[in-house]
Amino acid sequence: MRKFFFLFLLLSSSLLLTAQKTLIWCGSLIDGISNEPKNNMTIVIEKNKIVAVENGFSKAGPADKTIDLKTKTVTPGWIDMHVHMEHETNPNRYMETFTFNPADFAYQSVKFSEVTLLTGFTTVRDLGGSGVNISLRNAINKGWIKGPRYHGRSFYCHYRRTCGSHQWLPQRFNG
Repeated sequence: MRKFFFLFLLLSSSLLLTAQKTLIWCGSLIDGISNEPKNNMTIVIEKNKIVAVENGFSKAGPADKTIDLKTKTVTPGWIDMHVHMEHETNPNRYMETFTFNPADFAYQSVKFSEVTLLTGFTTVRDLGGSGVNISLRNAINKGWIKGPRYHGRSFYCHYRRTCGSHQWLPQRFNG
């Protein structure tokens, strides 16, 4: 029985060590390089990195995962150069300034982060917030939550050199 257990353990660990691929079958692929979309393509992903883009729909191995987008157009990830992940525009936005506490903003920013990623934005630039945005960025980078690659500031500056959250800044930043 003991030999059987060790044999089972060895086989199951060897299965985990085999590299699982994800194959994305694309009906149309806009790669950002050529001027025309490419039809019937496969994107091969290993360890969260694109390792190949192949013509046709490549056959998946037994351990591979497939995503069938044969009727869809696939594009590279989009970049949003001006976001504030702590809040969104909505009819209650002004009131939330007075009724939300920092934890409320933090919890809703987790939802905004995931929705942003799922809509195709793989990179964002957050132009400032209360500091929750920096904690959000750190949580994404640590893999605690889902979200796009995140470039952010802890405060925002106006084009006239007036800065938001100015009460926390040294005098030299307050123009």
